[in-house]
Amino acid sequence: MSQVVWARRGQATTINLTWEVTMSGDPNPRRRRLGAEVRHRRVELGWSLETSAKQLGYGSAGTAHKIESGRQKITLQQLPHFLSVLGVTEPAAQAFWRELVVSANSDDWEARFPGDADDPFGSYATDIELARSAFLWSPTAPHGLLQHPLTERAIIEADLAWSTPDDVDRFVGVRADLRERVLSRQPPPAITSVLTEGQLRQEIGGRAGVRRQAAHLAELARSVPGITILVIPFSVGAHAGIDGPFMLMEFPTGRSSVTIEGRRAALQIHEADVVAEYKRVSEHMVDDALSAEDSLTFLDQLAEEYA
Repeated sequence: MSQVVWARRGQATTINLTWEVTMSGDPNPRRRRLGAEVRHRRVELGWSLETSAKQLGYGSAGTAHKIESGRQKITLQQLPHFLSVLGVTEPAAQAFWRELVVSANSDDWEARFPGDADDPFGSYATDIELARSAFLWSPTAPHGLLQHPLTERAIIEADLAWSTPDDVDRFVGVRADLRERVLSRQPPPAITSVLTEGQLRQEIGGRAGVRRQAAHLAELARSVPGITILVIPFSVGAHAGIDGPFMLMEFPTGRSSVTIEGRRAALQIHEADVVAEYKRVSEHMVDDALSAEDSLTFLDQLAEEYA
């Protein structure tokens, strides 16, 4: 089931759609991620919720649904039973499930930074922390993980959600914390980001800002293991990602999900056929872009042009 998350600095809003809605105060992102893993495995087995509940030893499908939505936790004592019944045998998958169970009660982003890391940011931040790989596509600006600090500050200051300098400073700190956690992980996640020439030439911070950001991206691609920056030049014209932004993340179980962000909402997609469609889009975008080596050359030349 897809999820819609909608929140504005402490004010959660319910949206009556066919998707499952999660809001500030609902089960934390790690429990939702574990519930998604349980749901994926049930679907792979061809089980209904009723069958799953019976196999797991529960009296009703309602309990199985609560587990899959993250509203009922799985304890460490229960975990071996779940792994056995659902046939989760791959060591990396078992370790990931255990990690999610152990960390389910730890402070999440929203609890650590109340008002500054509410959903959808909190859910996204947890997912990118857990993912072993991510494909990042935003048609407007480089992804937050890849922004030069001055570019990042200029973008946050332009966002009307942050009304005071203190608001901006706090959110810059939250983003810096996330960047440190993700980019310093061992082993590092494999991150591929596709950017267009147009967004790279957007003068955020003036011409000096263009130079700083291009040089920063080139430095990240050269110095941080796992980061690949690809550039789609103007000459390509229409490309596979022109319909809009998305983040495609793969987790240690081998499962993937897609996050599509709006201004204050994020749609999280887990259905295998839809995720596969976005994977095809990401592959076409890689084909549309310059090679990794040529993209680095492009960034170097852009930085020199705007020096």
